[in-house]
Amino acid sequence: MVGSVLDHKWRTVFLSSEQVAVFPDADLSTWLGVSQIIQTLEHRYPIVVPLQTRLRWWEALGPAIRHDVPPDDPDFEAVFGPMAGAARELEPQAAEWAVVVERELSDDEARVLGWHGRLTDVYLRVVAPDGRHVGTVHFFRPSLADVVSARLLRGHAPMYERMIELRDPARRQAAILFADLQASGELSRRLSSRAYFGLIRSLTDLIDAAVVANGGLIGKHAGDGASALFVVDGADTESSAARGAIDAARRIRAGADGLAEGAGVLVNVGLHWGATLTVGQVSSYGRLEVTAMGDEMNEAARIEATATDGRILASKDILERLAPSDALALELDVAQMRFVPVRSLGADAKVLRDAAAIAVAEI
Repeated sequence: MVGSVLDHKWRTVFLSSEQVAVFPDADLSTWLGVSQIIQTLEHRYPIVVPLQTRLRWWEALGPAIRHDVPPDDPDFEAVFGPMAGAARELEPQAAEWAVVVERELSDDEARVLGWHGRLTDVYLRVVAPDGRHVGTVHFFRPSLADVVSARLLRGHAPMYERMIELRDPARRQAAILFADLQASGELSRRLSSRAYFGLIRSLTDLIDAAVVANGGLIGKHAGDGASALFVVDGADTESSAARGAIDAARRIRAGADGLAEGAGVLVNVGLHWGATLTVGQVSSYGRLEVTAMGDEMNEAARIEATATDGRILASKDILERLAPSDALALELDVAQMRFVPVRSLGADAKVLRDAAAIAVAEI
């Protein structure tokens, strides 16, 4: 849970690990031992809290804090800081067992947090058996309708968590997968619009399931195609990333024929290795995704564009990342493979421009 614990004088004494993760580059130790009023006024947040939000907080919490920390309290000045004068004029009022403050996120807040829209701050008052106020539990969450949250839960939580870990753009190595439905224009004409929509939805599910099953990150979906990354990170190795991409490609190919009975569905896949990719998270009003930039992404797309009739084309760069044990598990004898340049496969001008000399093999 993203939140904190405040003492009986509304000073932060504990921060949850999720709270710390929201602001990975900030020194949140400066929050400890001071009130949220001071945190806000002294701009100890990684963002400048908008004036409207500060006023809303003051209206909702000021009378309660004034009740719990009266002017004759030795910590009054420290708790209220520059607002001490205004606090003396407030009419004290004991807080309800819960105080809820809803606020619209500014554009700056949305960029930092990765959330858009409204946030709900909840303050739960904690009392001892004798009724004494001993502290407050504070947490906040996006104000999403339950039906929206339920749809988001359809996603794969470990992949979402890994996407958060990759929020900051950085140079990373990764296996790259591009997949695309062959003859999509012809299929869309042969099938009803509803049936074709169902086909694309099933294809999306097939690709995503294959990628997730192999520890990959789902990339962009564009119409009848998709991309994915298998990032070398933590315990992952170049070989495990390459193996994951190859197994995912095979699962996609194996499942393609069952997507629309009798339609002859074929999905072409291109695999490549990105040694110098810049990988990071993109969070916008409509999506949360990890994307990569680099020449190898364009090259991978061109390799896929050269694959036909449900083939998987893999570059020499990715296949030679396989350790002998992973190659054996995939039943690939890389040492005996024969590679050909992309230009020999009937490539178009765009492919020739970006990837003509890249050596590939069908797997």
